[in-house]
Amino acid sequence: MPNIIEVSGLTKRYGSFAALDDCCLTVPEGAIFGLLGPNGAGKTTLIRCLMGYLRPTSGVAKADGLDCEHQSLQVRQRVGYLPAETKLFRLMRGRDCIDFFSAIHPRGNQQLALSIAQRLELDIGRRVGFMSTGMRQKLAIACVMSCECRLMILDEPTANLDPTVRAEVLKLVREANQRGTTVAFCSHVLSEIEEICDRAAILKRGQVVRSIDLRDIRFVHRVQAAIPVDDPKVVIPDSVRIIFREAGRIVLEMDGPLDNHLRWLCDCGLQSVQIESIGLRSIYDSVHPRVPILKDAIGVP
Repeated sequence: MPNIIEVSGLTKRYGSFAALDDCCLTVPEGAIFGLLGPNGAGKTTLIRCLMGYLRPTSGVAKADGLDCEHQSLQVRQRVGYLPAETKLFRLMRGRDCIDFFSAIHPRGNQQLALSIAQRLELDIGRRVGFMSTGMRQKLAIACVMSCECRLMILDEPTANLDPTVRAEVLKLVREANQRGTTVAFCSHVLSEIEEICDRAAILKRGQVVRSIDLRDIRFVHRVQAAIPVDDPKVVIPDSVRIIFREAGRIVLEMDGPLDNHLRWLCDCGLQSVQIESIGLRSIYDSVHPRVPILKDAIGVP
């Protein structure tokens, strides 16, 4: 498939600090693509460079075949973009916001926006200034996801939403993708990325450090076991990788469906076997390890 987003050597510096550092990324057309990383990893800076709101220090970013720096107006005409922090007209009613944004975007669809607002159970007769944070998020989603674009970039679309509405937003993303829209989906909720995305990229310190095909990780299992003292030599087949082996313990990863490996596990002589499915959390933690909480630091005896 051709790539609808192409980022090559993209760098954005603020003095000595690099928000993006030689970042490279491709997003295939027709995908739902996840962007992952903690705060400060460079996700929002990357998105703002793609939309032409920021001028990179060096490198090139293209969206739908357009240069994001020199053709930024055309990019914004073709792309639907939901920022992490939306700014809406507080004196307008929800209905007026939908009318306004549907009119100014070349690919706006007022009827679709009204339909989305209804599905999200949004009271569009209320003024924005009197809406809760979650209601304003629903309104922004209705305005953006009604744009019939080839590319849609959603930065934390489910923030401040309850679980029922989150599920409906993910359903809207799937429907947009089925209509031919490529979706770049940025979220801190790993379960959402794992559920909805085909592929994902993990950012760290302004670089893409891991690209993942999420269809593959659904068929990877991790095995932790003890090696018998009297039989230290365990023959490992090609489809099994050794992650750790020391002092009578071994950790393995197995590709493919688990039933392909059950006979080998039964015959190899390992003891105290524990098997778990490798999810996106395991891969993410290998890039961004969770910091242990120090009891002394928080006053816990």
